[in-house]
Amino acid sequence: MQLLGWVTAAAFAPPKAALEQDLVSGTLQAALAEMARTRGLPTPTLPQTPLSELQAAYTSLFISNPAGLPCPPYVGMALDERLFGEGFDRLLELYQVAGLETSPDWRDLPDHVAAVGEAIALLEGKPALAQSLALEYLYPWLKRYAPVLQETDPTGFYSTIAHFLFQALEVIQSETASSQLS
Repeated sequence: MQLLGWVTAAAFAPPKAALEQDLVSGTLQAALAEMARTRGLPTPTLPQTPLSELQAAYTSLFISNPAGLPCPPYVGMALDERLFGEGFDRLLELYQVAGLETSPDWRDLPDHVAAVGEAIALLEGKPALAQSLALEYLYPWLKRYAPVLQETDPTGFYSTIAHFLFQALEVIQSETASSQLS
């Protein structure tokens, strides 16, 4: 679950030098390969996209788009179709139960998909909470917005990662359901 959180946080934070380094070094691609291996999925291949194109795509997909924002990067939008709804409140409660706090350096809402990914990664020692966070918050966002990204992502980067993370969470959800029936 930690790797899934790290990939989510790295991919859906505003693209900067750290993401570029993860792409150039192959770290992000290697993380996807490891996740694919452990979940029995095909390894996605990330497109070779310059940072400037990722930044432009990120802006049009997640921040500001004259035609309307295709993918708000907030899990509350997928859960409640608005900001600061019940899903947001439940997420803050889960963060509190897990002992997580929003860093003063973080300049966005705590239900930003990258923040949720980072929280999942930080809950390495609390796997049940990490899984709950992934399935109850990240999964609905991916279910709603991965198909939208398939149609609107001009780089293929965000759509590739979103589709893969959605597939990985489908496997996890299926495994969870099977173990509960046993």
